[in-house]
Amino acid sequence: MAGLGEKVLSKSTPSTSWSLSSLLNGITEYKEKLNLPNPGTFEGLHREVKATFLTNLLFDGGRADLTRVLSQNLQVTHSFTMGSALAPPMYNFGAAYIGTKSFLHGTIDTDGTLSARMNYAWNAKNVTKIQAHITSVPGHSMLQLEQDYQGSDYSINYKTINPSPVENTGIYILSYIQSVTQKLALGVETVYQKPTPDSEECFKSLVAKYSGKNYIATLQWQEIGTIQASYFQKINEKVEFGTELQILVGKERRDALCTVGGKFDFRTSTLRGQVDTSGRVCVVIEQKITPALSFLITGDIEHMKNASRFGVGIQLEA
Repeated sequence: MAGLGEKVLSKSTPSTSWSLSSLLNGITEYKEKLNLPNPGTFEGLHREVKATFLTNLLFDGGRADLTRVLSQNLQVTHSFTMGSALAPPMYNFGAAYIGTKSFLHGTIDTDGTLSARMNYAWNAKNVTKIQAHITSVPGHSMLQLEQDYQGSDYSINYKTINPSPVENTGIYILSYIQSVTQKLALGVETVYQKPTPDSEECFKSLVAKYSGKNYIATLQWQEIGTIQASYFQKINEKVEFGTELQILVGKERRDALCTVGGKFDFRTSTLRGQVDTSGRVCVVIEQKITPALSFLITGDIEHMKNASRFGVGIQLEA
């Protein structure tokens, strides 16, 4: 009987293996026929909308950015700021190296704050990223390690922030986004954070991204009680608009904020504007004096807080 059982088992094993292999090959062939596009990264879900906003462009007082290209791969930047109501006068030195597989960028200012970023592409699909921020302010230094993999129709990203195996603390984030049709992509992200050895929390996010010919709509739900929706519209080659709605639905607090931004490119200038439901209005104007010299004007008014800021600057590339 034992011998008969062994013969039956040995005959069934190849059949099971063949069936599994056929199933996998069938799924692969079906995906190839669909020709699904890569959906982009989870982190860049709202990238097009954020590009129309002024979050990283606003400043007050005076500012000068001087960029010197030393070679095809290396450039340095000198930045000067003064007259700001929010920060003291500051000098910042930056250097960037751009290679075929690697990217290195670092900055240091007069306070001794150091920021560094490194990307290395193992191949066209697999990229390792490292970011570090070192400062004398307690609790503000940061180390982030990230691995990003881009498949033909999906993206996987894993990152950890301030990991400490000794203290058993840190933040760990895993995300996956998959194209299900030519225009629709769905994704999920899990965040596990342990600020102290005795406390921990874990929550998930679900996202949907719909891409049209000249527009992108996204929706993100976070388990902590946050809903974020965004819409990007490219009117033509020179006009872009983006809007974002953030809704907080918590047990103790309910709030919402809607922001609308626009970008207008002219022959020698660029105008960016932003307004939100909190009464804040922002404008950035960039005027090209020459191809290497730009003049900047920024304005930021918060009506509810009765506060305003104004800045002028120049950008020179040599």
